[in-house]
Amino acid sequence: MKIFRFTALAMAAVLALTPAVGCKHNIKSSSSNAAKYADHPEIGEIKVTANVNQEAEANETFFTLNKVIDAGAQTENGEHYYYLDITIRNNTDTAYELTRLNNFYLLFSDGTELSSAVRAELYAINNFSDKYRKSPFTIPANGTFTGVVSGFVLTPDKTDFTVGFFPTRENTEDKKNVILVPVTASDIVPITDDLKK
Repeated sequence: MKIFRFTALAMAAVLALTPAVGCKHNIKSSSSNAAKYADHPEIGEIKVTANVNQEAEANETFFTLNKVIDAGAQTENGEHYYYLDITIRNNTDTAYELTRLNNFYLLFSDGTELSSAVRAELYAINNFSDKYRKSPFTIPANGTFTGVVSGFVLTPDKTDFTVGFFPTRENTEDKKNVILVPVTASDIVPITDDLKK
């Protein structure tokens, strides 16, 4: 009898917690900037802007967006897969990992943001050379990382946006700094043979 009573109480506790967990997840996955950053107003507080091919520094991280690569139409809707060719210099004694979802996003003029897409990364893993670095990738201590990362799914008319990069280093939650690089159609190049398998 005690076993059944304990089981019933445990199940009731789990059911009581389920809505709260669900609500928290919905808020964090919201595309609204206000909802997304409500609990963390310091996110993106320090903004550093640079041009394509211009090195920017924030949080002891030196970041360059070399170019944006268009892999062409990859979906039945005619959407294109875009990738970031980047260079990161790390002058500290600590190596760290970065990820496509935590460290990169696209920002559009209407304020909407776009996260990296899993399907774009899967496409790159299957079709690109080792110049593509799947997530997570390591930034070496006192060294330089160069490679093609991330992956965004866009319609081909979306050629004006800003690449956002959070230089979190080893603290993945430290998003106080953000490096912003405006991109126009002239900064987007078609995929080259050396990136293909």
